[in-house]
Amino acid sequence: MGSDLLTLNALAKELNTKIQGAKIEKIVQPEKDEIRFFLRVNNRNECLVISCNSQTPRCHLTNVKKENPINAPAFCMLLRKYLVGGTIESVCIFNADRIIQLKINARNEMKDICTYYLFIEIMSRYSNIIFTDQDFIIFDAIKRIPLNEDNSNHIVMHGAEYEPLEQGKESFLTSSFDFIKNFKGGDLHSYILDNVTGFSGITVSEIIARCGFMNDSMPYLNEEECSRFIEFMNKLKNITEQDFYSPCIIDDKGVYPFDYMVLHKESVPYTSINEAFDELLSKEDGALRLKAKIKNLVTATRRFKARVEKRIIDDEQKLNATEDMNIQRYYGDMIINNIYLIKKGDTTLKCTDYTTGEMVTIPLDETLTPSNNAKAYYSKYNKLKRTKDFLSKKIEDDRAILEYVKSIEQELLEVTSSTNPASIEQELINIGALYAPKMEGKKKVRNPKPDPIACYDVEGFQVYVGNNNIQNDELTFKIASPNDIWMHLKNEHGRHTIIITNGKEVPESVLITASEITASTKTGKIAVDYTIRKNVKRINGALPGLVTYVNYNTLYVNPNPHEELCLNGKSSQKN
Repeated sequence: MGSDLLTLNALAKELNTKIQGAKIEKIVQPEKDEIRFFLRVNNRNECLVISCNSQTPRCHLTNVKKENPINAPAFCMLLRKYLVGGTIESVCIFNADRIIQLKINARNEMKDICTYYLFIEIMSRYSNIIFTDQDFIIFDAIKRIPLNEDNSNHIVMHGAEYEPLEQGKESFLTSSFDFIKNFKGGDLHSYILDNVTGFSGITVSEIIARCGFMNDSMPYLNEEECSRFIEFMNKLKNITEQDFYSPCIIDDKGVYPFDYMVLHKESVPYTSINEAFDELLSKEDGALRLKAKIKNLVTATRRFKARVEKRIIDDEQKLNATEDMNIQRYYGDMIINNIYLIKKGDTTLKCTDYTTGEMVTIPLDETLTPSNNAKAYYSKYNKLKRTKDFLSKKIEDDRAILEYVKSIEQELLEVTSSTNPASIEQELINIGALYAPKMEGKKKVRNPKPDPIACYDVEGFQVYVGNNNIQNDELTFKIASPNDIWMHLKNEHGRHTIIITNGKEVPESVLITASEITASTKTGKIAVDYTIRKNVKRINGALPGLVTYVNYNTLYVNPNPHEELCLNGKSSQKN
């Protein structure tokens, strides 16, 4: 979601007030298109998030934390080299366009104070983060743009001079707005957009409404109307100083410097425009990145599943080729039993089958002795037998992996906006569906923090529900006691549910509610099996979450998540 220059100008002014003089203590890059500066200013800590994500480009202070990668990307290392320990001298709009400029003073290797610039271009899919020296010579950028015919005036490469894209028209921050006097009637909305840059279409509609113009189509503007327009536009240049300045989020879709009358949507006010950006964009960024993460995991899962299925088909074809191994042994036996009939140079052996009494013809290798012909057939038999044993075990293992992959597919279908997919990602890494780069030396690998297991209070009974195979395995074999109630969808991949009994008898109403929660990711009437935990066994050699169970009963329920009973998954251990 891009913002127009009116909103960004207000944001830049506010940021300049908040972080001017701030010391840069740490720089991280949690995403490929996002940088975070950890600042110390006026005895408080702040985190400045800078992103050039095409859907959520932004630059604001945030309280939302993110996990950092183990290895810092090259761009992050470059910024650390030059900027850590430096101070932010100013934050402002650059080139009267949707570009926020951070001017930073820092000491170089010779301990001399140098000036550096960070340009954050907030332009939807053209957004970028560019780092330059004091002469605007580019060190590097998140998105490098080489020289070609389409962007001959906008090269973003190391050593090139930073020159922003040409606007093609006057910015509202520098305009005198005298162009309005030349309006000869027609579409006023289009006329403003054609003559001044920095406004979105909805902002132009709001300007027209606040200037008191009846509609977009005007026959002309008289002198008083032109003066009214110019006066209001000049107020927008210094929007933060106006009495109607009131940062807000409208319709949970956009940040605005004041409530837009033309939107006719619910408006939520905020004390600062920075707070509004943090509230809206952090939430939207999290949802978009989760969606992208899940999409990548789904792609990896499907790709791995297809590989396993193809492997099984290929191995089954090879296994079929071993079906004639007993013929090889039979030929060897017949040669040994009739070796006296074979003469040097014979290419076949014709003899009587001692089991049927019929004549059979056995091919021979004329270059081998009779005994070596028998050995050759026995060797083929033993090779095919070993192949059959190997392939049978391999196919069995691959089918088990295939079932496990199908369970991961189900997990991915059940992911919600509050779910951390790190556990699912780790499952895919464990089976080889995803690649995890190896760490060099003795660096400690930081394991992702798993989601807490969801816990429900059902009529005084604690009910735990796993959301992935790792949680299912922990629930069933670490948290549950032998006499606790265990639940699972009948003949389907899904959650493991545990009812902590503490030695008490579980009422049917609790069983039904827990079954409804277990089936909550499905639709329609669903069968849920339940038994005591000691009737559940791991499958020997199977991956986490794959079990067998006996002596069970079945309930048929309608799915219901019972969110009102959820304790937000904050507890994953028995009391």
